[in-house]
Amino acid sequence: MIKVKCPGCGTGYKIPKERLTLGKSVAFSCPKCGRRIVLNLKSRPTVGNPPAAQTENSLRAQEHPPDSTATHEATSRDAQQLRDRIKRSLKDIPFMPQAVIKAQKAMADPKTGGEELARILKTDQAIVSSILRTANSAYFGMSGKVSSIEKACIILGQQNIRELIMMTGASNLLGKTMKGYGFKSGELWMHSLAASIGAKMIANKRNPDLANNAYLSGLLHDVGKIILDPYILERKAAFDEFLKNEDHTILEAEKHILGFDHAEIAFEICNKWNIPEEVAIAIKNHHSPSGSKNHELSYIVHTGDYLARLCGLGYESDDILYQMEMGTAEFLGLNQEILGNMMLQVLEAVQQIGRSLK
Repeated sequence: MIKVKCPGCGTGYKIPKERLTLGKSVAFSCPKCGRRIVLNLKSRPTVGNPPAAQTENSLRAQEHPPDSTATHEATSRDAQQLRDRIKRSLKDIPFMPQAVIKAQKAMADPKTGGEELARILKTDQAIVSSILRTANSAYFGMSGKVSSIEKACIILGQQNIRELIMMTGASNLLGKTMKGYGFKSGELWMHSLAASIGAKMIANKRNPDLANNAYLSGLLHDVGKIILDPYILERKAAFDEFLKNEDHTILEAEKHILGFDHAEIAFEICNKWNIPEEVAIAIKNHHSPSGSKNHELSYIVHTGDYLARLCGLGYESDDILYQMEMGTAEFLGLNQEILGNMMLQVLEAVQQIGRSLK
């Protein structure tokens, strides 16, 4: 990891060395202030005019990283055995409530009407109650107007009711306390909701045909953590010890302790649950979209995740270090002003929905 600092606002960034090519220079705009950051790898990395010793020390530390004091480090055989164990357990993990799954299938048929959809949803009164509360939130502009699931299916329209059903189903999956990672109840859910709204906004601006998949990808982008949480809890002491180094991220801790990360296991979960391949690929690459061979949805979900964290709707100790991957804004045709406006819209939307669920 190479550390650089913006000469404008002073924001620090950590860039994995494998994304850089020695002997070349790269430049990117600071996501915070828009100032141009130049990283010169022809000799040693520089950002503006930082002290040479600071940059060299960062490089030297990465060339010879300190030994971790963690007592558990996954070997490739350990990792494969654990991965196989997790894959066997996936059959016991419900994707969504049955009413939500049936409703999604019904909506895939254009002949399905509002009455038929309402009949399916009414088999789960908890789902109905959650949909009605959310439908009456300021986000959907129907405050106090939606009194029944039949009315919701008719007046909200296919697209809005589709989002409501996905949102409600995901809240059941993602709203739990996660003792392994140390996440409080609802933290993962609110972050995922923000990422889904942000991803949909970006898709609508960039490629509206991707809006539905962007929304679903955003909701499920961190679903791998639900699966990994009990395995992290089994190795809690080693996991926490590894994270005592402030330069280590949770993603790095997963790979160090388990041998793989939540994005990798989420890809396998999506395949198990028959999630569309487009969505599965985006979830797998949501931390590093540059590895996706220009897969547009991967970049969109990565930026939706970034917007959620920028809003303060993250939940990890290393959120402050999280940055968009270099080249993402340029790839999607976004700039600092657009991202700032989107951040405000995402925050307002989540607050409106959140108030309706209290």
